[in-house]
Amino acid sequence: MLFGLPWWAIIAIVAIVGGMYTSIREKEMKLEEKRLTSSKEAQELRKMIFNLKSRVEHLETIVTELEEQQREITLDDIEIKNDLDDDNKNSSRVRG
Repeated sequence: MLFGLPWWAIIAIVAIVGGMYTSIREKEMKLEEKRLTSSKEAQELRKMIFNLKSRVEHLETIVTELEEQQREITLDDIEIKNDLDDDNKNSSRVRG
């Protein structure tokens, strides 16, 4: 007899305490798993955000380069056709 209890009572107490211990450990493991899953998802989101930021920066550089190229074009570089003059010449040839 341990602590004045019969052997079968001690076995029951040990089983109850062991069951409580395992249930507590299972809950801790579930919380740990959730935490790890959350941290993995957070890492994946950080990678996605970094990737998107780099893509936006790349697009911004492309846009600024295009804007600079458009600034460099002068009116002399643009060939302006006067469609009205061409139509008038063609109609005068047909009439004449």
